[in-house]
Amino acid sequence: MTNPAAPLRPEAERWDAEDPGFWERGGRHVARRNLLLAAAGGHVGTSVRSMWAVLVLFLPAGGGPVPGPGGKSLLLVTPLVAGAVLRPVAERALGRLGGRDRTVAAVAALVLPVLAAMCVLQRPGAPLWLLVLVAATAGAGDVAAASSAGAAGFFPRRAQDRAAALAAAGADLGVALVQTAGVVAAVTAGGSSLVWIAAVHVPLVALAAVVAALRMDNLPVARGGAADRGPGGALRDPHVWALSLLSLATAGSFTAYGLAFGLVLRGGFGSSVTAALACALLATVLGAAARPLGRLLAGLWGGARVTLVSLVGMAAGTATLSAAAAGGAAGAFAAAFTAVVVLAGLGAGAVGVLVPAVFAARAGGAILAGRDAATAFATARGRSAGVAGFGAVAGAGVAAAVVPALSGGALLPALWALLSFYGACAALTYARYARRVPAPGRERAVRYGLR
Repeated sequence: MTNPAAPLRPEAERWDAEDPGFWERGGRHVARRNLLLAAAGGHVGTSVRSMWAVLVLFLPAGGGPVPGPGGKSLLLVTPLVAGAVLRPVAERALGRLGGRDRTVAAVAALVLPVLAAMCVLQRPGAPLWLLVLVAATAGAGDVAAASSAGAAGFFPRRAQDRAAALAAAGADLGVALVQTAGVVAAVTAGGSSLVWIAAVHVPLVALAAVVAALRMDNLPVARGGAADRGPGGALRDPHVWALSLLSLATAGSFTAYGLAFGLVLRGGFGSSVTAALACALLATVLGAAARPLGRLLAGLWGGARVTLVSLVGMAAGTATLSAAAAGGAAGAFAAAFTAVVVLAGLGAGAVGVLVPAVFAARAGGAILAGRDAATAFATARGRSAGVAGFGAVAGAGVAAAVVPALSGGALLPALWALLSFYGACAALTYARYARRVPAPGRERAVRYGLR
């Protein structure tokens, strides 16, 4: 097998992960190495995107560059919204690049938001519009995190979902990286030098980009068929909308809650920066660990069942949050918030199993009805990708609405609205995917993991 990572071989000459002999002769090693390095790039990208969720905790509540809680919430959600806008544009621009080139380009672009943050944080009294503009550049981190999932294309189709989940888990821990930097800054310098929270990313970005350039490989770009590219069919598919809603309730909540946790404790309960960041860090680590656990449990018990349990638990946890917030019990609120983040991570992993299982089950039915197998499974893959894309965009929009409410003066109304949302999603999961079905359809549902 040639070494496509060599400088004079910009693209792999042959790659067939579906060939067992090729896979055992060295393909497995190459795929795992590329997945690890791509996940490292996604890890740094998520940390850069989440950087402002930590920085806002150190900014003054008034009289400084940020006028109050509303300005802090704006800075927190701006990278999410910017990332949701940049991601489809970047996918079109970088879509024809191989895995190595795509990763290097996405990670190298992180230099801009890091250096811009370092410059603006050294300007006391910088206006809010300038801070928002710089925070928007951190949306490039979302592009780097999304590009890390492309390394799953090196794996056989049967293992691609698992590989993408591992890349996502590595990216999720990027939030913990910047939270850890914030804790260290708060303990050692009292947050007096915000620039170091941004500066810690400079060597990480450089290392991730250089190692990716030297050690990753370019997988020849796969050209999808019409079933993969056409969004019209996905928009008319009720399963796409239903599963996007479940992805929003789980993965979207995990992202929004993880970023807002520190700001909620700081603004709503007067917690110190160190305590707020420590609680947020614990919740982030536990939630990131719960995501692969959710996939594992979904493989054992069925994606629909685990999703339903997680949504019911999130609804119960949100009710506890409301009671703790009304009573001003900071300890109970922090414990319940952590539990909701963990359950959201668990549900995100389960939905990651449920989505392809639903469309694979439909593809199996189409094949039994006499349709072409390649077309049926290409459509299934396109629908699954559509759910992921819709969920990412919608998640940023919901975070933009929910985070200011959670961190501002509308905490209780926001929690009750979320409680109703989780209850509705749990009912949808039971009615569409978890409820027992008649015997003729039950066999196929169990076969494709819809137990």
